[in-house]
Amino acid sequence: MDRILLPVDGSRWSERATRHVIALRAAGLELDVLVLNVQPGPIPGASRRSRQEVLQLNILAADRAMRAARRLLAKAGLPDSSRIAYGDPARAIVKLAQQQHCSQIVMGTRGLSALAALVLGSVAVKVVQLSPVPVTLVK
Repeated sequence: MDRILLPVDGSRWSERATRHVIALRAAGLELDVLVLNVQPGPIPGASRRSRQEVLQLNILAADRAMRAARRLLAKAGLPDSSRIAYGDPARAIVKLAQQQHCSQIVMGTRGLSALAALVLGSVAVKVVQLSPVPVTLVK
């Protein structure tokens, strides 16, 4: 069984990546899907109360970001588990893929040109550069 990490941000590109994972299942692959959303987390040096408030807001934002993907996966009969990570999105994605022994990462991309991705620092480009496992980018 392949374990796929599906990082989502609630965008239409994340929805396309989710539909790609569902298509892999429809093609006969046995999949274990781990849905991930990365949040910025608390601000260093903030008070304990402020950190707790930020974490609560992060949890709500992550839930909203993962909702559509989890709904699509459930409708397709594909169970998933979900996680929230904090910090730099690319590094958090790669770290979780390694920790959870994922065989691949499937994620949406806005389809920026190579120059735009270089200038803007695309998360997808960074994941491809850092990941020891295959990365499928869905446009």
